[in-house]
Amino acid sequence: MVGAGAFRTSVWDPTLIAGQIICLQSAFYSAESALMFLWSFSGYIPSLAEIFAVEATKPMVFIQLISSLFCAFMLLILVGRARQCLDFSITLHFIHFLAVCFYNRTIPSLLSWWLLQIISCTICTTFGEWLCVRKECIEIPLSQPKLNNQINAFDDLSTNRLIET
Repeated sequence: MVGAGAFRTSVWDPTLIAGQIICLQSAFYSAESALMFLWSFSGYIPSLAEIFAVEATKPMVFIQLISSLFCAFMLLILVGRARQCLDFSITLHFIHFLAVCFYNRTIPSLLSWWLLQIISCTICTTFGEWLCVRKECIEIPLSQPKLNNQINAFDDLSTNRLIET
């Protein structure tokens, strides 16, 4: 049960949460792949091994940071709640960590890789929260817009004008 001041009810829906995580993870890897493809026009040769590498190369640093910005937009679309952005962002990067460990059969030990993950997670979280807060703060219109030929007597009274008939 949710209190009277709650924004909306919070329902535990594991299927929805799993779907959001899968969509966010797919968006992250799709963004990285698309950016690698675009970067290939400058002579860079992309490979799957670079997405799951245990070292942070210069192109992949740029690609992952831009992908984290894209994921912030996806947090707005998929999650839409500022208070859940941190959870989903950490989950995204934790699953990426597990994929890197599984692909390389080792735990990343380079400080540069860990710093990249922390910075990427921070960017994704803060920008995602900022976007969600902006969306949550949009005013909700409570009145219907006027039609062209319709006159609303209450508007005239609220501006201290009397309607003469």
